[in-house]
This record gives sequence, structure tokens and C-alpha cells, in this order.
Amino acid sequence: MKAGCFELLEQRFGAGQLDKNSHLYVSETDIPDFPGRRFVIERITSLNKRDLKTALMGIDKANIAVRNFPMSVAELRKKLKLKDGGDIFIFATTVAGKGHQLFICRKKT
Repeated sequence: MKAGCFELLEQRFGAGQLDKNSHLYVSETDIPDFPGRRFVIERITSLNKRDLKTALMGIDKANIAVRNFPMSVAELRKKLKLKDGGDIFIFATTVAGKGHQLFICRKKT
């Protein structure tokens, strides 16, 4: 992120940013040589209580990261009532035109 090559990553690897300030990239297909960690998105949810309850069903712990989001990791963890760790990763971010969203993922092996 320090190099600031965000647009270059989009052009070179065909991945798009969720928002220009989040620096989280998504693609319809796997990009094996992408220079970063890769995840498979299992669910996407808003912060609506009903949506959260459904999306987090069966999840009691997760690794949480926030990018361009109004809450800290600690605040979000408390709100979601999740312990730290496990093989679930939750990325909280603001998506252009869609507001605050949580991406519930598993690490790509």
C-alpha cells in the first residue's frame, strides 16, 4: 500500500477495487499471481441486524480487518460478538454506492 500502485494493480491483474479508498480488490476469477493475500468471498452483508444475524449464523470467531470504515476492529468485534481467530476473515469497508458492508471470506489455499 505504501507504494501507491493501486491503479497499476487493477490494470495488470484485472481486479477491481471495491472503493478507491478501501484498497480491497475483487475479481470474478482467481488470480494466482496477485501480489497479496487471496480470499474467497462466501457472503456479503450490510450492518442491518437481520442481515447480520443470517450472515453470521454458525460463526463464533473470525479475523476482522477494517478499511475505509467508521468503526475500529475492537468496536466491530464487540458489535458482532465474535472472538478473534479461526479460518473466517471479515473485511469491513465502505463500497461506493452501497454503503458499509461486511465481506465474509475464507483464505484461498
